[in-house]
Amino acid sequence: MVIGSTRGGAATVPMRARCLLLLVALVASVTPVAVAQEAAPGPGPQSALPDSFLVTEVTKNGWLVASEVAGLNLLIWSYNRFLRESGQNPGFRIGFNSWEENILNGFEWDDNSFSTNQFAHPYHGSLYFNAARSNGYDYWGSMPFAFGGSFMWEYFCETHHPSVNDWVATSIGGIALGESLFRFSNMILDNTATGSSRFWKELGGFIVNPMRGFNRIVSGNASRVYANPPGRFPNKLKASYEIGTRTVGEERVWESDTTRVYMQMDFNYGDPFRGDNERPFDSFDFTLQLNFSDKSAIGRAQAKGLLFADFVAESENSQHLIGAYQHYSYINNWAFEWGGQSISASYLSQVEMGRTKLATEFHALGIILAGTAADYENFTGRSYDYGPGLGFEFQTVLHRNERPFFTLGHSSYWIYVLNGDKANHYVNFTWARLDIQLQQFFGLGVEYDLYLAERNYDDFPDVSQRNPEIRAFASWILY
Repeated sequence: MVIGSTRGGAATVPMRARCLLLLVALVASVTPVAVAQEAAPGPGPQSALPDSFLVTEVTKNGWLVASEVAGLNLLIWSYNRFLRESGQNPGFRIGFNSWEENILNGFEWDDNSFSTNQFAHPYHGSLYFNAARSNGYDYWGSMPFAFGGSFMWEYFCETHHPSVNDWVATSIGGIALGESLFRFSNMILDNTATGSSRFWKELGGFIVNPMRGFNRIVSGNASRVYANPPGRFPNKLKASYEIGTRTVGEERVWESDTTRVYMQMDFNYGDPFRGDNERPFDSFDFTLQLNFSDKSAIGRAQAKGLLFADFVAESENSQHLIGAYQHYSYINNWAFEWGGQSISASYLSQVEMGRTKLATEFHALGIILAGTAADYENFTGRSYDYGPGLGFEFQTVLHRNERPFFTLGHSSYWIYVLNGDKANHYVNFTWARLDIQLQQFFGLGVEYDLYLAERNYDDFPDVSQRNPEIRAFASWILY
């Protein structure tokens, strides 16, 4: 699958521009959304709402969704075939011969750039997913359309043999991104708004969720004034924006090539301890980071959504949950590459002591497929290896007055290489962060990150990598 990219090439400006627009739309929309939420009466616990509480605009129409998915593929194929590179790219001159060849050959692995495979493809998959999500389907019902749309592209929309890593990243990564973006668009859109306010909300919703915006325009819901759906907001929402500098070192932080600027948006949507734990992504964390003068403008994109949870213990000042999460992760800069899709068994707890709260979470991951940096040239033509694996993530956050004050976390991953050099990759992230709140909505902070990798090869010398990073930033609490 290709969106604004080429086989073996990096993501192009249009994809980066879309992500910048997404960041701007989220920043611009979250503050008025929060005000609207505070002014409106709360819908009550989501567990009391019907299963279709987020799908009120249309009824299920599988044929329409299939037509939109096929139309989306046809549109992107037409751009690649007739407009991009003056139509000289042979990879999109499809026909009966290419279809037969792809069917007979079956899945293999491709050589696309890391940003194309691990970000552009999942974003494309989110469009498939939201074609269904905005046509009456819930999270589970939308999943087959993400897999089906990607399958159609891989076999019938390009002459390159179908890629198994594309199919996994587009489908599973697209589901995580798609549900996150659907929830964001649900907050941004306001069916009761009129005039210029309505226009800007519809535009913001379209940027965040193009397939939903398209369906609203076609159906007339983009201009029709009617009641907003119940469950439009979670029981709790936290959103912050930060801008600062990143100094990345080789072995030691002062042995750095340069200091670079970055921007980042962080969302904590929902609170599983307050009832946001009934349906997939009732609670999720989402991060989008843009880097300047770095390898990729999109430096980080992560989504971690709760699939289900249940209480295992409660007391007057503490609560404990077990559940399962879906994880999507993409980190790409000059120092390191990491991206993949995972499912976890998770344990969450929070302990309150007056105005102080300690929130802890632990995730034991089954990594479906991940890509991470490699060191030696091989037959794949890529600079990274692919494989499944295992891992865990741990984080504890100390809050003061409902604001994060100190964060400490660690993640460890093991990847068994299926495609690339024969190897086992051990990847570790450790971070410590201090947020100092100077005013109600403004603060300063510093963060220390440490990336460690041990790459053990069967046929080459092993490689160890150590990259510390220091961040200094200003942050704004949007809600």
